[in-house]
Amino acid sequence: MFSADTLSASQRALLPKDKHDNEAIAKLDNMDPAVFAPLLPELLTWLQDTNWPVARPVLQLMLKHLPLITDPVRDVLRGDDEPWIFNLLEHLIRKMPREQQSQLIPELERISMYPTPGEMEEEADVAAREIVGQVHDFGNRAGGP
Repeated sequence: MFSADTLSASQRALLPKDKHDNEAIAKLDNMDPAVFAPLLPELLTWLQDTNWPVARPVLQLMLKHLPLITDPVRDVLRGDDEPWIFNLLEHLIRKMPREQQSQLIPELERISMYPTPGEMEEEADVAAREIVGQVHDFGNRAGGP
């Protein structure tokens, strides 16, 4: 889905080299968000397996810069990597503010109402349904009496 081939050599040099390269994430954490914003789609790939040592620091970096990740996350939700979709739902999207989650409602509703067999196997549909319910509850409270 994503390719580091579209990045310059200097941008690729900023990315983790392997699943143990927490130092690369620490360096990104101190950079201007404009510098690493183009790296976000590639950084999200480190959340494909949340057991990788680099996954937790990547997740923390993403949580600090939530407004920048909506579009790259949407692209993953539209893809077919069900374990990755589940990981993003469970570890990242659940922690987004409701307003930001609401920007992903079309993708979340598709997963919750029309899941693929793989999404059902990973229980991504269950996670998406819970998030959609929370977003709708928030909307009802915010706009209701």
